[in-house]
Amino acid sequence: MCYLRTIRFSPLPQEAKNSHLRDNVGIFSLFGKKDSRQAKPADKDSSRTKKQPNSSQGGASNTRPPTVKRDAKAALATAMKIDAIESEMSSEFVSITTQPPQPPITQQKKPPPPSAPAPAKPKTASAPAKPRSEPAQAAQRAPAAPLQPLAPEMGTTTDFLLDGQTAVADIASPASDAAAVIEEAAIMYANGQVDVVEQMLKSAIAEDMLGELTRTAWWMLFDLYQITGKKQEFENLSIEFASKFETSPPGWTASGRNENTPAQPAQSAKGATPMVPFSGKLDGACIKHVERALKLGENYRALRLEFAKVTEATAEGCKLVLDLFRKLQKTEHDLILVGAPELADKIRAIIEVGRRDDTEDSWLLLLEILRLLNQEKEFEETSIDYCVTFEVSPPAFVPPKSKITTASAEPASGAKAAEGFAMPAVVEGRIDNLILAIAAYSDEHSPAIIDCSNLNRVDFNAAGRLLTGLAPFCGVGKTIEFHHVNHLVTALFNVIGLKDIARIVPRKN
Repeated sequence: MCYLRTIRFSPLPQEAKNSHLRDNVGIFSLFGKKDSRQAKPADKDSSRTKKQPNSSQGGASNTRPPTVKRDAKAALATAMKIDAIESEMSSEFVSITTQPPQPPITQQKKPPPPSAPAPAKPKTASAPAKPRSEPAQAAQRAPAAPLQPLAPEMGTTTDFLLDGQTAVADIASPASDAAAVIEEAAIMYANGQVDVVEQMLKSAIAEDMLGELTRTAWWMLFDLYQITGKKQEFENLSIEFASKFETSPPGWTASGRNENTPAQPAQSAKGATPMVPFSGKLDGACIKHVERALKLGENYRALRLEFAKVTEATAEGCKLVLDLFRKLQKTEHDLILVGAPELADKIRAIIEVGRRDDTEDSWLLLLEILRLLNQEKEFEETSIDYCVTFEVSPPAFVPPKSKITTASAEPASGAKAAEGFAMPAVVEGRIDNLILAIAAYSDEHSPAIIDCSNLNRVDFNAAGRLLTGLAPFCGVGKTIEFHHVNHLVTALFNVIGLKDIARIVPRKN
């Protein structure tokens, strides 16, 4: 308290001391008790008023001024008051440090908006409200928000096993547990998990809780044994099927391979023979068919070219088809020519011996068709007419190096016609060419029958590409039907939604 001792013996005049005291009192009034601080200055002023020097007394006779004594008393009173205030401040600081910590202002709960006031709960003296803990206060302070999962949704077990690697954007949730079993078995089989699918279907059949999908599970297991060549398991399942449903089971179909050995990998989608149909007037518009054939020729060794529905030929169209034949012969592609003799007749109708046209393409296409059909006599007769007309040497006959097959313009019979476009045994990988071939077939056939008699499996990603690839064609009025589909692939087509754009006809049992 050295500072206070200095104040006590300061020789400052009275007005300066009063000002200094007022400043100190004003500062300490922020921390002290208001009643006591307001009362004490009043007493001090009254006592100071009473002790004012009497002007009527003879002050000149005293050797020491009377104000010095009063100043010492005032300083002593001021020091005592400052000591009391400091004592009060110390007690309040101790009280503040002993109270539980309060949350920062920014963390305090915001009052609810006026439109939705929170209902107040009555307080009782017997059960005072307990202070909330910090986590509880934080939970109450947090704004209402949609509930979020603790981890990203994993979806079905199949989605987790596939690690999201699929070309299919959305797959509808199964309607029941039985449907979930069928769908997961179909997707796992599509990804080659044959052993897992077998155990899953056997367990589902043993539990007998599939309801209306019970027979579907049996048929899927029959197809699985048939595809994998497990004849003994197929026969055992047939006995159980006949006992349970009291009807004949599906029959075993000889596949032409050693049934005691594991199934061999089936041929890929490239084994199918894509078809490019030409129809109507053979003119410059047929360039799209020519380009499609060349595109398919990049991945297929055999192509089926149909000319049965060509009604008229022009020199421009003949040039485009001639270029196509020459390019395919240069790459030694095998060709199936449908309606080639009819196309030759259409070309003869626009040429005349001795009339030199602007281009020789019509004559050259006719000679190329006769060569591909291996009609040497007709080729020599036509070459002489060509020589006379254009005054050039006749071309020599050269048999085609690749395999050229001719087909009738009309289907052989009803059974043969119903086969339609043949699907390969396995569809996997990038199937752009297969989609183009199916689209080309659908151009000339309504409905376009896709024969799946030999189809064993469709990879899951390939199934998604098949869906997205055929959707634009089905959206413009084309009708595509998949016939003789085994039940494993049928379930997969139902899962991905192919049934929504095409008709799926399962294999009859």
